[in-house]
Amino acid sequence: MKLVSIPGTEECFDLDRPGAVAAWNRALNRRYAMENLTAHGSRFVRAIESRRRRRIAALVQPFDVALDLGAEDGSLAALWRDKGRRVLLLDLDPRMLKSAPGDRLAADATRLPLRDDACDCVVLSAILEHVVDPAETLAECRRVLRPGGRIVAYVPWDGAVVPLKRFAKRVGFPLGPLHDGLAPGHLRTFTRAMLQRLFADVRDARVQLDPLSFGYYVVGTV
Repeated sequence: MKLVSIPGTEECFDLDRPGAVAAWNRALNRRYAMENLTAHGSRFVRAIESRRRRRIAALVQPFDVALDLGAEDGSLAALWRDKGRRVLLLDLDPRMLKSAPGDRLAADATRLPLRDDACDCVVLSAILEHVVDPAETLAECRRVLRPGGRIVAYVPWDGAVVPLKRFAKRVGFPLGPLHDGLAPGHLRTFTRAMLQRLFADVRDARVQLDPLSFGYYVVGTV
């Protein structure tokens, strides 16, 4: 049994029960609107977010069909969609996709509504820390990728982010409104070793830590 709660409420969800993951995700989105860090009040936070988005976009190579998991409003995919022909935007909560331009899919990342070998690029930006089973999610990504297809992933460096937020709050550094501790919806904190084990079956997988954007970047092929 995996019980999670919504910070600031009495709502609790057993993620092992059918439909609970989607209900938990919807409840999180109701309580905590998508955090648009590109428009954050802190220049420091905006710079970090800008660097993160540029690094992800730089890792995406030319493609025919790409899948963006957890696409939300499609603003991240907009930075790299001109490298290919078609981008599929997927999010568990269909309301997050309402303003997203292009092909939209409301679905669970562990049950992708795509045939085998349907894509030649999959982008997982800030997704793996939210899912119940990262290995199952990654297996689905490998299934829908064509041979030689590329996986691009980003995972926040929460091991540094959480202490930084606490320190900034203590000394009065102007980071603006950021949630204390782990961000709502984060189910785990990844380390480099954990990511290397998770991506062990992905060919040529490289895990890179970028301290300036407080995140791990993973790229590999299937």
